[in-house]
Amino acid sequence: MRSTEALPALQAASSPERPWVREWRLAALDLARCFRGWHVWALLGVSDIRLRYKRSRFGQFWITLSMAFFVAGIGAVYGGLFHQNIHEYIPYLAVNMTIWTFISTSISESCSAFIEAAPYLRQEALPKSTFIMRVLVRNMMAFGHNIIIIPLVFIVFLYAPSPVALLAIPGLLLVLAGVFAASISLALLCTRFRDMPQIVGNLLQLAFFVTPIMWHVEQLGPNAYYIKVFNPFASFLRVVSEPLLGHVPAPETYGTVLVALCVLSLIAWPVFAKFRSRIVYWL
Repeated sequence: MRSTEALPALQAASSPERPWVREWRLAALDLARCFRGWHVWALLGVSDIRLRYKRSRFGQFWITLSMAFFVAGIGAVYGGLFHQNIHEYIPYLAVNMTIWTFISTSISESCSAFIEAAPYLRQEALPKSTFIMRVLVRNMMAFGHNIIIIPLVFIVFLYAPSPVALLAIPGLLLVLAGVFAASISLALLCTRFRDMPQIVGNLLQLAFFVTPIMWHVEQLGPNAYYIKVFNPFASFLRVVSEPLLGHVPAPETYGTVLVALCVLSLIAWPVFAKFRSRIVYWL
């Protein structure tokens, strides 16, 4: 009887787990522990915002004031430059800038996610994905402050939202999933190669100008199709901004977002599984 019970253990010992299977299992365990311990990254993200605006009279609302001044200044200049109706252009700009700021800042700050977490990672065996979620939490808080500008601008310019605006919620979830997948890959690469944050910053600046944030995609004429389909930043932006502006995103917009999300996930998961255990040695 004892020999029968011991047989599975002997078989397991004689057939050791393959390295790639172990890496993927540990990566999945890391993510599971991260989401079970959600209070850790939530507290870290809130603490980051508090420290950033400590002893400031306006506190976190400096984020909102900065965005409001930017939208007012750029809206007045570019509205005249592009010969746009100011009552339509400034709501368009406010929505796009609020969403773009969240996307670009989250990606940019993810480059230093593990580097900032070095004191924690050297002392505690915390899930590595916890520090990606930390970046997302603090940027979601900033997004929550900035989004206050949108209803204020709608009221000032008598811009009435429609029920279609509810589609912005699933759009925002798609954006969060895309940013999370991109952040994992970039955080690993930037921890290993310290020149990468500068490259990412330059690419984000380029993406800002080729993405319809301050201009309408229709202004490109026949070339608008390529921006809609082949620019993933434009598609992630539009799945949130268009519902808020009263338009249903086109099916190809959702298609581009889903394809980009699959590609980002297929890159992020193997990279995270392979190099997760080496992060501490790169700090």
